[in-house]
Amino acid sequence: MTIIERLFMEACDRKEQIILQDIKQHWTYAEVMTEAYSIASYIKKNFELELGSHVALYTNNEPLFVFAALGIQFCGYVLVPVPYSASKTEIENIINACDTKLVISKYEQPAHLNCNIPWVTAQDISHGSMPSFESISITNPTDPDQCAILLPTSGTTGHSKIVMLSHRNVLTNALEHGKKLGYTDQDSFLVTMPVHFSSTIVTQLISCMLYGTRIILISLPLLPRTAFRLFQDKAVTALSAVPTQLMHFISDFHQAKSWSAFDSIQFIVISGAAVPAKLVDNLQTVFPKANIIQTYGLTEASPRVSMMERGDSCLSCGSPIRDVSIRIVDEEENEVEGAGVGEIWVKGPNVMLGYYKNPELTNETIVDGWLKTGDLGYRNESGCLMLTGRKKNIIISGGINIYPEEIEEYLYGLKEVEEVMVVGMHDDLLGEVPIAFLKVFEECLVDVDALRKHCNLHLSSYKVPRQWIIVDEIPKTKTGKLDRASTKRKLLNEVRV
Repeated sequence: MTIIERLFMEACDRKEQIILQDIKQHWTYAEVMTEAYSIASYIKKNFELELGSHVALYTNNEPLFVFAALGIQFCGYVLVPVPYSASKTEIENIINACDTKLVISKYEQPAHLNCNIPWVTAQDISHGSMPSFESISITNPTDPDQCAILLPTSGTTGHSKIVMLSHRNVLTNALEHGKKLGYTDQDSFLVTMPVHFSSTIVTQLISCMLYGTRIILISLPLLPRTAFRLFQDKAVTALSAVPTQLMHFISDFHQAKSWSAFDSIQFIVISGAAVPAKLVDNLQTVFPKANIIQTYGLTEASPRVSMMERGDSCLSCGSPIRDVSIRIVDEEENEVEGAGVGEIWVKGPNVMLGYYKNPELTNETIVDGWLKTGDLGYRNESGCLMLTGRKKNIIISGGINIYPEEIEEYLYGLKEVEEVMVVGMHDDLLGEVPIAFLKVFEECLVDVDALRKHCNLHLSSYKVPRQWIIVDEIPKTKTGKLDRASTKRKLLNEVRV
């Protein structure tokens, strides 16, 4: 069964139930589906796209994302979410790397965009007629093992890793996540994370629709005072957030008019970064009735791998969701016994189809059905998964994955730069922020402010290095690779910005 077939079944059973709302209005299942079908009809009428074509969706956290994403699925096309904060260069590279045939957006096409494909705005689509719910039919049945979503995990360079998730990947993950979490039609779920995240699409939007949980979708940035107003209206019973967002809620807690409003929150799902024990203690003070549920996942796993359950008191990444298996292996790829630390491998219906147009990397990452996550961890006494670090070079800033290689590739294109290394450094609020070590050509004078401004034109703001450190040499391993660990350990104690 495909994503749209399963969600349409839910809509038929719950057609008058409210499933989606923003600040101003709400939509029933039937209304969501008719909006989506209207978009699908517009696309089919105006564009001759083959079944399985890739269609990008570029918008903020707003109902249009849900309508258009479902419309794309109605057509039998593949969804390509584009970050709403992406720069023009990043939009170009995502669209081109994913072989996109059409873009649907709330916004007008950026000037001088180097992509020769149609660009459709919400205003264009709004001129079409709205069908009745009874007239909707699914005319493009698709193999459940075909690709449903393309997700760039380092979304801006020509060497992006683009994850292919099938309908089966997404549906099984959304169903099992929602079942283990205990979504019900009595819950109202506030979305605080960007809609282009795999966790937002699968474990929030789709999972909520499968279980009748009302989705509250507010454009980002979501200010604490906006969330507090929803809390005070008793409109929210649950939310999922990265630690950074929760820290903002805690720090601004005193601004709430009624602290008792926070009592309505029944559970908080935390993903995207490690969860400090102090944060959990603070959350339990601010949200006294909420279950704090830590999760573990990655885009390549659709994304959910493991999670705590309601009522769990010991902080961990919990146990695997149903039908998902975890192995902990050492450097020789032998299974680690007991509570030993090793790399986490994952197997199950959630494991991606592979990386788009990159079979070599796919074969390196998936071995005999096991996904090599690159994350390090162990099992505690209760058998729950505990993370200890990341084997990969990913910098996690405010729950957003930043790939240092992407920033380095851009900086290498600057005339002043001979060598560059980007690493993540601890930040109390964001977890990590990128900083850049630069070796410059002798004849060049470096203007750090100019470098920063130049980066701001071509990179999302969270990818622009917070610090710029000029060094004589950048350490390398014996094999000539950048020695990031050594850089973080040594250079930061030896140089000044």
